[in-house]
Amino acid sequence: MKRLAAVLAVMVVVALSAAAACDKDKNAGTQAAVSDQSAGTREVALTGYQTDSYCGAANANANGKGCALHCMKKGAKVQLYANDKLYTLDKTSIAEGQIGVPVKVTGTLDEGTGTIKVASIEAVKQG
Repeated sequence: MKRLAAVLAVMVVVALSAAAACDKDKNAGTQAAVSDQSAGTREVALTGYQTDSYCGAANANANGKGCALHCMKKGAKVQLYANDKLYTLDKTSIAEGQIGVPVKVTGTLDEGTGTIKVASIEAVKQG
């Protein structure tokens, strides 16, 4: 009986650790997109990967496509991971073909909120 209790305790700890890690990534991604509130706006053209605000940079690659799409369906915001920073995109819908591949996002960056008002998103050809 003690062994069963020990095994269950270990399983609970592992499950809670995984859930806490996801929440930590979710909050870190959201916070990373926010910068100095007193800053202005500027036109940008950034190349990177689109991801979700729950997992952030962890899904900013080809392997994170499925998870990023899943999180977006659950309400995560669309973000761009470029130059080691996360930027929230004002678009709420995106083409599945633009997740997991490098994209070039052009638009107006609000440096106070870290949000890009998107003018265009295009896939970048690799190779």
